[in-house]
Amino acid sequence: MRVGYSRVSDQQQMSTNPLEAATIELERAGAETVLVEVGSGRSDEHRPKFRQLREWILDGKVSQVICPSQDRLGRNLDLVLDFVQLCHIQKVALVDLNGRELEVHSADGRLMTTIIGALDEHRSRLYGEKVRRAMRSAREQGLPARSKLPFGYRKVRNDSGRFVAIEIDPVTGPLARQRIEWFLAGDSVMALYRRVVDKQPGHSMSHRQMAKWLASPMLTGRLTWKANHQTKNCDEVASEQTFPALVTDAEHKAIQIRLEQGKNNQGRAGRKQRILTGLGRCSACGCVLTYRYHRPDLQYLRCANRVCTQNSRSIRVDQVFSVLQYALNLHALAMVPLLARPDIDPPEVFTLEAEIAQLKAISGTEAVIEEKERQIQRLRNVDNTAPVRLLVGALRSQTFWLQEDAELNNVLHQLLDSIVVDLGEGVNTARVIAVRCRTSPAEAPLPQDQNNVLIPVTAEQIQLTLEQAGLH
Repeated sequence: MRVGYSRVSDQQQMSTNPLEAATIELERAGAETVLVEVGSGRSDEHRPKFRQLREWILDGKVSQVICPSQDRLGRNLDLVLDFVQLCHIQKVALVDLNGRELEVHSADGRLMTTIIGALDEHRSRLYGEKVRRAMRSAREQGLPARSKLPFGYRKVRNDSGRFVAIEIDPVTGPLARQRIEWFLAGDSVMALYRRVVDKQPGHSMSHRQMAKWLASPMLTGRLTWKANHQTKNCDEVASEQTFPALVTDAEHKAIQIRLEQGKNNQGRAGRKQRILTGLGRCSACGCVLTYRYHRPDLQYLRCANRVCTQNSRSIRVDQVFSVLQYALNLHALAMVPLLARPDIDPPEVFTLEAEIAQLKAISGTEAVIEEKERQIQRLRNVDNTAPVRLLVGALRSQTFWLQEDAELNNVLHQLLDSIVVDLGEGVNTARVIAVRCRTSPAEAPLPQDQNNVLIPVTAEQIQLTLEQAGLH
C-alpha cells in the first residue's frame, strides 16, 4: 500500500485549507491512502495519524510513504531520523513530492537527511524564541498574549496601524453581553448555542467554542498570558483590569460554577437518574458502567463497552452502594483534621498588605490605609471552614442517603470523580478498587470485605476502622 502523509502545526493554518491541497497532490503522486492531521512537528504526542502510519509500517502493510517535504514528517531531528530508519528496516520507500528519496543507509543520504532535519529543527526553535520574545514584549506593554480577542472585543490601533489597546466592539459587544445574560438566566451551553444560531445567525460559533468563550478571563477586562498548549487556555491572569469588562467578577464566578455543573451533568439529560448513574467506571477500559436488571429487587452494573474484555461481567448495585457508604463515611472522618488546621490568610490579604506598605511611604494616606486594614479584618473574619463542616456533617448523617435517587445522584456527582470497579471473572469476584473524590484526600478508604460491609458508628468502631485504614 502506498500511503501519503502530511500535517500542519495548528488550526490557524487551516484557514487556507493546506491539508486539502496536500491530499490532492499526494493522490496525484500515487498515494492510495492519505493521512493528514493538525499537530506540532516537535513530537508525535498529539499526532495520532503519524503513530498509525508507523504501526502500519511495523505490520508490513505499507510499501511506500509519500510526503510533501521532509519537514511535514516533523521538525525534530531525532524523530525524523528514527522514522527514516524504521522505513529502511521495513524496506519501505520514503519519498517527497520532489522525487527525493529520504534515506539514511548511504553516507550521502544520511548527510542530506540529517542536514535538512537539523535546519528544520533550527527554524522551529528560532520561531519559538521569536514568539516568546513577542509574548514578553506584549506583557511589558500591557497587551494580550494572543492576537485573537474574545468575541465582543476589538483592537484599537494608532495612526501607524500598531495595536495599542482593547475596547468593546460596538457591533459584537451588545451581542456578547446578550449571550452572557441568556446563559446566566438559565440556558445551558447547548441551549445558548441553539439560541445564538437562531437569534444571531451572522455571529455563530460551535458549542465547544461557546463554552471556552464563556470561561475566558478576558471577559472581565483582564489580560492573560502563558498559553497552555494542552488546554488551549492561558494559565496566568492579570490582577488589575486594563480594558472595559463584559462581565463583572461575580458574574464570571457564576459562569464558572454553571459550566462546572454542566460538566458534571453531561450525558444525563433526558435519562432516568439512578443513584450511581454516570459514576461507575470499568477498570479495564474506563467506560461508564450502566444498569442491568435481573429482577426488580436485584440490579447490576455492567461495562457498556462492547469490545471491552469485561463486557459480559457485572457487579451488584447493592455491593457498590454499601462500599460507597463506607468510603464516604470514612472520607468525612479523614476531612475532620482540616478543621483543626491553623487559619491561612486568603491571597487578597497579602495584596492589601503590600499596598499598605507602599502607602505608608506617602503622606496623607492614613484614611486609605485604615480602610484597607478594615478590609483585611473582614477577610480574616470569614469562616472558611464552614463548607467543610457542612460536608462532614452531611456525609456522616444517615438521612443523606435517604434522598430521592436523582437528587442523591446530583450530589454524588459534585462529591465524586468516579467509582472504579474491577469486574473480575463475574459477580462473585467483582469489587470496587477506588472511590475517587473531588475533595482531599483524593481517594476514600475501602472496606476489607466488600461482601460484608460494616459502617462504623460507635467511638470504638470508628477508632478501629481509622487505624485499619491508616488514617489515625
